[in-house]
Amino acid sequence: MSTTDTAADKAVEEHSSRTGHATAWLAGLIAVGTLIRIPQLWHGLNEMHAFRQTQTTYVALEYARRGINLLHTPLPIFGPNSDVPMEFPLIQGMAAVLIRLGINPDFATRIVGLVGFQAAAILLSLLVLRWHGRLATIVVLALFEFSPFGLAWGAAALIDFPAVALSLGMVVGLDAWFRTGSRMSLLLGAVSTWLAFLVKATTPPPWCLLVAVSAAMTYLTARSWRRIITGFVAGPVIGVVAGLSWARYADAVKSRNPLTQFLTSARLTDWNFGTFDQRLDPSAYWPVLHRVGSEIAGPLGLGLVFAVLGIILVPTKLERVRCAGWLATAAMGPLLFFNLYYIHSYYLIGVFPAIVASVGVGITTVGQRIRPNIKLFAAAGSAIVVLGSAAPQDVRQWATSHKSDPTGDRIRAATRPDDLIVVVGCGWWDPQILYFADRRGLTFYETNPEVWKRESINDYHYLFSCDPNLSVTRYLPAGHVVIPTSEPGLWRIAIPAG
Repeated sequence: MSTTDTAADKAVEEHSSRTGHATAWLAGLIAVGTLIRIPQLWHGLNEMHAFRQTQTTYVALEYARRGINLLHTPLPIFGPNSDVPMEFPLIQGMAAVLIRLGINPDFATRIVGLVGFQAAAILLSLLVLRWHGRLATIVVLALFEFSPFGLAWGAAALIDFPAVALSLGMVVGLDAWFRTGSRMSLLLGAVSTWLAFLVKATTPPPWCLLVAVSAAMTYLTARSWRRIITGFVAGPVIGVVAGLSWARYADAVKSRNPLTQFLTSARLTDWNFGTFDQRLDPSAYWPVLHRVGSEIAGPLGLGLVFAVLGIILVPTKLERVRCAGWLATAAMGPLLFFNLYYIHSYYLIGVFPAIVASVGVGITTVGQRIRPNIKLFAAAGSAIVVLGSAAPQDVRQWATSHKSDPTGDRIRAATRPDDLIVVVGCGWWDPQILYFADRRGLTFYETNPEVWKRESINDYHYLFSCDPNLSVTRYLPAGHVVIPTSEPGLWRIAIPAG
């Protein structure tokens, strides 16, 4: 055997050993990340953003009880048979299957959320490994699994992480298609794109920017316009068409109910995208930047400093574009859907993998300039970012289960399962009251007489008000009165004699 053969064999052995160690690390991180979230599956939904979590779970529960039809989205807070299509309810349908198997609704929806979270972790690892190497992948995955923000929302009853997983599936699949021409990769990328735009249309647009980065890198190396055009048409173009088609269908359904007309796309334009004046107000950017710094990127946004340094210090232009692509993707979500990210802290789920990828790759790149202590630096940098992001509300949501909602408990105890309830004075179209009470009913944000042309007041036996000073009879048809019950805020609906 020649010296050359021996050296080659040793190189193969060393590469195989390093690959095996990296795989073990990645599998271990995902396993631990799953184990520490298992207790969270038993948590109730009376926590941060219970509004959105109960909305998701309520649809799944109605599917489980009355049959799954993904062309209809039963949300019985605008009437017992109301159809309120928002996103395509694939995730709710999956949770409904688990509920039918006897699993608690909160638990079932959280399981689907956790599966989406870990599917996103695997796809993110594949992409970072492909673009940035083993050490960067381990650092990024550690940040993804153990960031306080990820701990708070990784097993939440939301559709967001499944939508993120589908968006990452789009990037991973189309990136492989651009590079290798694999038809299976094109199929993975295309189907993931279509489902991502259907399941949550606000999630995939920022990730299309990362697809564009992948396409640009492919063109610089392979000069294949055919693959690039095919990938974009099969993926994002058809995905956008699918998303718009669903939105058009959903708007047609919602416009038929007087209580849901305000949820049509045309009425929610400013709510979703924000206004031009908002974007001109420097203070409007602070809530999102504060959340990123305090919940994801570490003390004083240290992780973002690493991300920027990573872009500057990488040795090649190709790597620099890829690093910048992660950061640009993270920024595009809030910039595009300005008001949604301004109002809802959990919306950062949509770009959370891009943020931690930017930070993790930046830590690794800076560490490479401090040889031979790169691994020590990467570990220390990751620990500082994670510990420095330990927002109390995130840690508390992950570690403790909130008590059941007392209002829902009281309503459930005072009414029968088939009683329909009118809900007034409880804010916007909040599903929490009726979900926690396990009742169906009709929720008013403001008076709307047109509703009683669609609904029969005779079907409703109770009215609940969150505001003790509210004149509740103005929400009812003329001639109806309310009789107080022993439960505060709960009234029996009646017609006066004579």
